[in-house]
Amino acid sequence: MTKKSKWIILAIFCGIVAVALAIFLPHYCIKQFSSTQSDSSSRPASKVAVVEKSSYSSTRPVPKIAVAKKNSNSCIPLKKDGIPAKPKKDFLALKSRYNLLLIPTYDGSNQETHPKLLYFKNGWNGYRYWMSMTPYPSTNDKLENPSIVVSNDLKTWVVPKGLKNPVTGLPSDVNHGGYYSDPQIVMNGDAMELWFRYVRGKPKMGGANYRYDYYYRMRSTDGIHWSRPCLMQSSKKSILSLAIIYRKGKYQFWYRDNTNHLMYAESINGVNWTNFHQCQISLPKGFFPWHQDIVLYKGKYYLLQTAYYKPHYSFSLFFAESTDGVNFTRGVKFYPSEDPVVLHKAWLYRSTFVPTANGLFQMVVSYCLPGRKWFMTQCAISQATWDNACRTGKTVTLKAAST
Repeated sequence: MTKKSKWIILAIFCGIVAVALAIFLPHYCIKQFSSTQSDSSSRPASKVAVVEKSSYSSTRPVPKIAVAKKNSNSCIPLKKDGIPAKPKKDFLALKSRYNLLLIPTYDGSNQETHPKLLYFKNGWNGYRYWMSMTPYPSTNDKLENPSIVVSNDLKTWVVPKGLKNPVTGLPSDVNHGGYYSDPQIVMNGDAMELWFRYVRGKPKMGGANYRYDYYYRMRSTDGIHWSRPCLMQSSKKSILSLAIIYRKGKYQFWYRDNTNHLMYAESINGVNWTNFHQCQISLPKGFFPWHQDIVLYKGKYYLLQTAYYKPHYSFSLFFAESTDGVNFTRGVKFYPSEDPVVLHKAWLYRSTFVPTANGLFQMVVSYCLPGRKWFMTQCAISQATWDNACRTGKTVTLKAAST
């Protein structure tokens, strides 16, 4: 074979190899790229922890928030553990007459107020009902620190196992007049949030400094382990008695300002508030908004308004409703009992309610009974009764405890 022939054969061979590579190599690369993309899309992305700055100071350190597996809370069976309350003599003396709930408080007084109730049909981390509240024995605001209790039947209340109340600890300036108040729990996805108010003390003079209101937020995925509090809002104009709904990625806030008006605001992140409105609600002469609980149910905002009666400093409850959360119907008085003391002498203070089955609103009502005894009772009212009261303007008085 001549040298020229060898070169011809080699050229033909190289041409065959080049053609083969041109045909098969692109298909191989596409297959490998697709496989890589498939692997990356099916692999869960790692979450980035967000660190929130806080100027909060407490006498008890708060553990870091627990990270729960997705939907793990709905897989936990209902629990029967927890720490119950030990009844005091003053509670036992009044329990039957006023249908009082025995609520465990960290100070052991059985006296509490400012409830906020959440309901989970299948339970959340072992309990159907979660409630924030504060002890308030004989109107002692030094003990008014946000606490959490749970129940599966609205009758028996316990502190969930592993939780130590108060969730917030005590203010570092509690001995100089600083105090916490007005806790509010709200669900944000699979996490529970606890919002609460802080009023600073006056180190030199003593007493509370009411020039500013500070609102903090804590978060938990199991109700037991909570993040450190993060400052969300501060104001000179008074943000009092905060009520919150979180839906579709947005917070809706209702609060009382320093002119005793019910106000509305919105926020995406909870820090930057926008879309402020003064709510329209008509109350009888002499009454002004004080505390409120608001629930969105079947496209309507239901408002349970605690109103302050200025002529002789007392508090009553009113029903109202709205389709936009700003313009409410005329307030209609509500009494959870026809007992003469409840009708004429007790204060009906910050109370709460949740829709449950068949259009029934389960309620926890806060009493201040004569002698400044702060207790709570449980009752229920149908959505139809509430709607009818707002339509007719007729006072609603429950004849007996309804569950």
